[in-house]
Amino acid sequence: MITGSNRIFERLKEENGFKDTEEEKTPIFALETNSDKILFAIHGQRWYYFKNKPKVILDKETGLLWANLAYFPWENRYYISEVKKVMKKFSKDNYEGWKVPKRSEIWPIFYDKTSPFDLDGRGSEEKWLVINEISRRASLLVSGVGSTYSPFDDNSGYLLPNSDVLVADTDYLARISEDNKAYSLKERLQATLDLFIQNDLWPVFDDDEITQLYKRIYIDKEEDSEAQEKSFSIKFDYTKLLEKYDIQAINASVIQYYQAVQQWTGELLAIMNDYEEQKESVIRQFRNIELKLSGKYHRDESLTEDENCLLKERQKYFQEKFSLDFDQVRSRILSVKKQADALESRIDEIDNGDDAIHELAVLEQEPRASFLLLAENTAKIFRKFLGKVESFAMNHPYIADAVGSLEKWTDDYRVFKTTYKEDFKSSCEEDGVEDEIWSVWFEQWRSLRYAAEQKVQPMIEHGLEGGFTADHADDDNKAIEILNALEMYKRSVDKFYLEERKSIYQKYAFQSGGELQDRLETESALYHYVAELQSALQKIIFSCQDKDDRLFILKWADGLVDFQIDRIFEFVADHDLQEMAETILNEFAELKRKSYHIYLKDAKAYSEEKSRREKQYNSLIYKMRKNLAR
Repeated sequence: MITGSNRIFERLKEENGFKDTEEEKTPIFALETNSDKILFAIHGQRWYYFKNKPKVILDKETGLLWANLAYFPWENRYYISEVKKVMKKFSKDNYEGWKVPKRSEIWPIFYDKTSPFDLDGRGSEEKWLVINEISRRASLLVSGVGSTYSPFDDNSGYLLPNSDVLVADTDYLARISEDNKAYSLKERLQATLDLFIQNDLWPVFDDDEITQLYKRIYIDKEEDSEAQEKSFSIKFDYTKLLEKYDIQAINASVIQYYQAVQQWTGELLAIMNDYEEQKESVIRQFRNIELKLSGKYHRDESLTEDENCLLKERQKYFQEKFSLDFDQVRSRILSVKKQADALESRIDEIDNGDDAIHELAVLEQEPRASFLLLAENTAKIFRKFLGKVESFAMNHPYIADAVGSLEKWTDDYRVFKTTYKEDFKSSCEEDGVEDEIWSVWFEQWRSLRYAAEQKVQPMIEHGLEGGFTADHADDDNKAIEILNALEMYKRSVDKFYLEERKSIYQKYAFQSGGELQDRLETESALYHYVAELQSALQKIIFSCQDKDDRLFILKWADGLVDFQIDRIFEFVADHDLQEMAETILNEFAELKRKSYHIYLKDAKAYSEEKSRREKQYNSLIYKMRKNLAR
């Protein structure tokens, strides 16, 4: 039987989000840096003691500080008149803002199994002071399952104070909320890490290695070696190297000039060699991809000129994007050093001649880049190389997927133009479909496949050039997800032509106006696959956090979405049907002008508009078919 107090207990559990089972504590991001390891630990831990603030405890989920009962005199029973004095005394050394907790703040920790207080286990006779947020009058809460709120005659109880001093007037709760889709999991965890850092706290983690790691990075301010490796191109400051060079004196003396250039290039090459050793595995992976893409494009006779051009330009883009140029960078720096060596040799030759004064004067007047410009330029070349390697290291999973996807799409298109075409031809000829008919079908099929093929490189480029950066915490890269959706659309179109196109033709082959009915039913069927692609894209669009990414996907998909409508206009023009249904054609034109962009902020509105558009298309097709049947 459920008592009144139990009902209150169940209601309060529900209101405060208490769950009887613990949630999964596994984050969905790779542990690539020491900071990632700390964020991982934060993901799995709610309560924190602090090495440098031992008298307080933090609840990550609320940002509230609670008194550590090992230091706070909770065993004493306090009358309401004494509470303010006790908390004021506690505030002297342990932040400000200490107060008696609200009911809504104390109930969740009573039943949190990870809570350090274990209040429910102290005995049902113990009483904990709370504030009734409705009447703002002091009342007492009796610990124990099924307890209710009621004042006691003696107006005394055990006190467990808390403080919101760390999070008051901040957006902390908004940043950590799972309901706030503006932040990824990693960003929500970063909010807690920022809270520690900004308040100079040294949290105690369940894993002592993480506690010590936090101390090294954020208390002792030691360099995070992994982060340093990842951002060496940013940390590489050539101006620090230049501090030991007297640039004015170097520019004033040819001899000091060549000696400085020799020293400078030697230093750069030494740093480059060390970096190559540190990043050996990354550079090897980079070179493997570079080798895979390095082949010369060979024109395929089974493809049209446009198709060959598309695949050739695609390969060229990726070759340039993933060309490491390691040896070229080294040779450029060595070339500068050789020019300095040549300058030294020339002076040696002058020293051995009889006209040194004149020849040195000529040499001194010859134009040459200032040492500062030369140093800046060689450092720029080196830094560009570093950035390329580190960008590859940070995005290697996506790059590997992107290159694999590129190869697959290219191979599949060649299979389409050879194997699929032959299979389609044989199937049609077996059923007596004339060459002039099936060849038209295949050209229509090819136009759909080619339109999809044109979308591959722009999507991969968007991902490589910084798109979807707000979503990199996710396991699946958005660009690859979108290409997978496009792959499903492509397979649906292939299946339609290989298995269904012929039966539609046979259905209308001997009917009056059958050719037109055949085409309209075909277009209607193909539009269904476009609608399926839109549904898949919708989920991805509204999982993107950046508005620019959402707009990019919409613009990227526009051509495919409008493709079927464009084909209707072509169909009408080819068959001189403009006067047959002018009103209907105007409706098609209006349908094409409709934009989804205004619905980007509302997934439901977007979905409803997509459904309306699909229904309108089908309705217009029906009207045209009905018109043709008259």
